[in-house]
Amino acid sequence: MRDSAVPALARRYYREFGIPMLLYVAVMLCWPTLLARVGPHWARTLIALLPALLLMLVIRAVARFVRDSDEMQRRIELESIAIAAGLVSAAYMTGGFLQAAQLIDIPATVAMLWVFPILCATYGITKGVNARRYQ
Repeated sequence: MRDSAVPALARRYYREFGIPMLLYVAVMLCWPTLLARVGPHWARTLIALLPALLLMLVIRAVARFVRDSDEMQRRIELESIAIAAGLVSAAYMTGGFLQAAQLIDIPATVAMLWVFPILCATYGITKGVNARRYQ
């Protein structure tokens, strides 16, 4: 599978997406430990929000890539994210129904922290499948 994005656009996207995503992964590896060791409320707030700031940069990179892509690439991206969002939302709601029926017990923090990574993974899979339709 190959994107139809022009090479300069793809390079910009990889740079704008890759750096904050690598930082996000690094922060998330040490994030629980940092939160446990920091006492002042203001410092805990900053540490707690750091991953969200990095994700905003990732979202900005994706939005710029989609906005500056040609029509075909934009269609592939938007269809893929729409399908991924629908699948993840349905799975999250299904989990909510099972939780309400007391059939499963997933801590809310865990569920909320995993929504975006699962959305990204689902988007990657749906994009691979979706892009093949246009080859």
